[in-house]
Amino acid sequence: MGLFSIFKKKKPKADSEFQKYAEEMIAEFQANDFLGKAAEAGHKAKAAVQAKQHDAAWGFYHEQKNFYMQHANRCGFTARQALALDSQVHEDLANILRVEGKNYDALIHILYWALANNDKPIKRHQQKLSAYFGRCKFKNTSLNEVISFASRHAKEHTFFLAQSKVAEWKAKENGT
Repeated sequence: MGLFSIFKKKKPKADSEFQKYAEEMIAEFQANDFLGKAAEAGHKAKAAVQAKQHDAAWGFYHEQKNFYMQHANRCGFTARQALALDSQVHEDLANILRVEGKNYDALIHILYWALANNDKPIKRHQQKLSAYFGRCKFKNTSLNEVISFASRHAKEHTFFLAQSKVAEWKAKENGT
């Protein structure tokens, strides 16, 4: 031990214990960061859409939905909160269907998206409903009926409700 040894820094044990704790926390966060994983899947999906790889994009969007549900479950979301989060992806799913010319299916996804977010409506809901409805070229159903349906069913926001309603409107067109 020399004269200046008192100036040498010794690593206290607490630093190594803290380092281990920090590493464990980071590992747990990375394993359970479902929003981060959802964002990553969403970026992959958007890139696939731009590359016109719609099947791959569809898969990535469903992966994103899965991560959203894991996040909602981990955080104790209510059913309404979970569906509002889940439905955000359906706007993008509807876009894929629109590009593929599957207008009725696209309308189902947009209607579900609007229904699930009825408690916090935005101008874009009505704009998208109008645009997607117009592509279906319904003659026996009016846009006002669609908007009225979407606003009346604020508490019933399931995908199956949207699906059955679009099927009903489609059947009206065919006279069945």
